[in-house]
Amino acid sequence: MSRHFRRLSLAQGASLSVFGLLVGLALLIVAPRVRLFPLNALLVLVAWFCLWFFSHDLAHHIVGRITGVGFRYYFLGRSAITKLDLPIASNLLRLVPVLGLKIDESSLNSISPNRVRAMYVSGALFSMFLPWLVVPTSFAVGLTVGIFLTLLTVANDVFTLYFSPQVGDLHHARMVRSQIQPSITIHSEAEG
Repeated sequence: MSRHFRRLSLAQGASLSVFGLLVGLALLIVAPRVRLFPLNALLVLVAWFCLWFFSHDLAHHIVGRITGVGFRYYFLGRSAITKLDLPIASNLLRLVPVLGLKIDESSLNSISPNRVRAMYVSGALFSMFLPWLVVPTSFAVGLTVGIFLTLLTVANDVFTLYFSPQVGDLHHARMVRSQIQPSITIHSEAEG
């Protein structure tokens, strides 16, 4: 993460994430009731984005608090995927801010490596699995919408499983050793 665009307090970042998730869930309720295509399809797509984007760092925060990992603040910054120099994705993601968390590295001295690993893995897991909640609603909106969002969700999972071990949360979890060398920030993996 080369630059933080804006800092948010832990309360602000968590509130933003919870609000985003609630918007996503509300859109899942509203979208099938809207009988106007493509508006209902757009609502389902926004719901997918909300569940994917806002679950990531909130999962880190919640699991981190449970396992004893402390955080200093949320921030808007760049995705770790920009480090991969992927022709299209890296260039696009240099322009799009993602939500991240700054770890309080002193909190890592008193907890086990497995707890730190659980905190790192949680973001990737939640941003891979929560978008699946959108798939049934997307089929209720229309077959084409359902197929598209199923493919998008599968692509998100494949992308995360491929790239996260290289530069993202799964990489950070793998790098945790019994002598913890803290990686001080967590960021969405494009979130991926």
